[in-house]
Amino acid sequence: MDIHSWQNFFVIMGSAAGALTGLMFVVIALRRDQMAAAPVHGRRSFATPTIVHFTTVLAISALLTMPGLSEHAVGWILIAIAASSCSYMAFIIDTARRRFDYKADLEDTLFHFTFPPLAHLTILVAGVLAFSEPGWTLYMVALSQLTLLVVAIHNAWDSATWFVVRS
Repeated sequence: MDIHSWQNFFVIMGSAAGALTGLMFVVIALRRDQMAAAPVHGRRSFATPTIVHFTTVLAISALLTMPGLSEHAVGWILIAIAASSCSYMAFIIDTARRRFDYKADLEDTLFHFTFPPLAHLTILVAGVLAFSEPGWTLYMVALSQLTLLVVAIHNAWDSATWFVVRS
């Protein structure tokens, strides 16, 4: 696994995720009254996961740009991040299911409850493969990071437009 040839990719992904996380905080701060009025389970199911997706991309990018990482270290880093994020996604999906007044349409189902868990599971598989098939690991991580970044951008935009229309 030639992780050094991936440095620019991880720097770009981490920078984008960090900047977009900051923009999410700006939107939330500007709409704090509406955010406070929104149901807790709504914020937990829709706004918070967007930050978590950005943060996952940022954390993986930061950790994988550390110098001197072995294939085993990459595997354990990915497994640890993916195990916690898969658990988090299970919690989010369970929380969203308990909302009886909300029926997800196809777009919400895909971008909130399908693509993110698949991306996190792919990171988990990539972590396991780092021990036996390291050549695929970074490509799987790249695909997952791109998926999470696009999903988070979509969901952030969806939230921002929802707040504008709502006001």
